[in-house]
Amino acid sequence: MLGIAAISMLSAISIMLLSSRVAANLGKTLREKVFKKVLSFSTEEFTNFSTASLITRSTNDIAQIQMLISMLFRVVVYAPIMGIGGFIRVLANSNTSMAWIIGLAVLCVIGIILVLFIVAMPKFKKLQELIDKLNLVSREILTGLPVIRAFNMERREEERFEIANTNLMKTNIFVNRAMSIMMPGLMFIMNSVMILIIWVGGHNIDAGIMQVGDMMAFIQYTMQIIMSFLMISMISIMLPRASVSARRINEVLETEPRIKDIENLKKFDDTKKGFVEFKNVSFRYPDADGELLTDITFTASPGKTTAIIGSTGSRKIYNSKSYSTFL
Repeated sequence: MLGIAAISMLSAISIMLLSSRVAANLGKTLREKVFKKVLSFSTEEFTNFSTASLITRSTNDIAQIQMLISMLFRVVVYAPIMGIGGFIRVLANSNTSMAWIIGLAVLCVIGIILVLFIVAMPKFKKLQELIDKLNLVSREILTGLPVIRAFNMERREEERFEIANTNLMKTNIFVNRAMSIMMPGLMFIMNSVMILIIWVGGHNIDAGIMQVGDMMAFIQYTMQIIMSFLMISMISIMLPRASVSARRINEVLETEPRIKDIENLKKFDDTKKGFVEFKNVSFRYPDADGELLTDITFTASPGKTTAIIGSTGSRKIYNSKSYSTFL
């Protein structure tokens, strides 16, 4: 028994180390992929996601997945072994007349988990959106703080932040309350099953159908099976939020930038070094009704000044010594 306990301890430590390493590497890989993808985005993609949302997806959403993976490997290895081992022992070395109690307990556990999934799943998506909103408000306030002070708008911005913060707090409280019901409910099922086994087993013992030792063994095996489902239910607490985060990250990774670099570029002509040339260039914002720039063609030579003169706001292009700036 001491040898088996030592092997179990070493196995648990090994699983924790490996799962933590896998989760950390996965988080690193996802952050790299999201960051590289964001660097290729044009103005249209940034408008669709917003900078605050991209920051949340690159940090908070990836952290949720990393936490799930870290716990998942420990449970996936340990819980099925406990559950399958318990079933085998019940069928092989115990009185099977009370096997229906195990089935009832498993159905009750699955029922509680499904109900919480249905209630909490929409809130997890709302929770990540509210984190986006809070990041957006915080970023706008911090980057525009000098202007806010100049126009004496501190009170208004404090109210904006308070609204975003309060909405996030209320959603967090709702989700945590829903999830906090799970563990007491599962413990109630486990204790009720134990009482039911003792009650049914007591009648069987009184009738001479079962021995006391068989009933005690059945209790141990049943608790082993239920404990495996309790461990899996712990993952179910983290799974809904992680699945929402995974979808949000996948949205970024699957988004194809509208502006793409040419794959087969021609060889650079050294004789045109320093030249900036536009040929039939047009530009429009994603939500605009028409083109802002239409069929623009010009060449800016190195060492010379090229300018397009116009009134303020007429979308001029200025070039000085082949450095272009859109005003």
